[in-house]
Amino acid sequence: MESTQRVSKPSKDAAAEAEAVRVNRLREDARRPISVNLAETIALSHALLKMADAAQRR
Repeated sequence: MESTQRVSKPSKDAAAEAEAVRVNRLREDARRPISVNLAETIALSHALLKMADAAQRR
């Protein structure tokens, strides 16, 4: 039973760390000009469309 508690504790730390990273990235994105964020969003959208198209062809 003690080993189960040890496994869950790092999970909480990892979740908290991931949340902190997410918040920091959002703050960094908010500091950038909207044109930069928009350009990255469009590029990501095109990449996702290419992947979706390739997946449909299979």
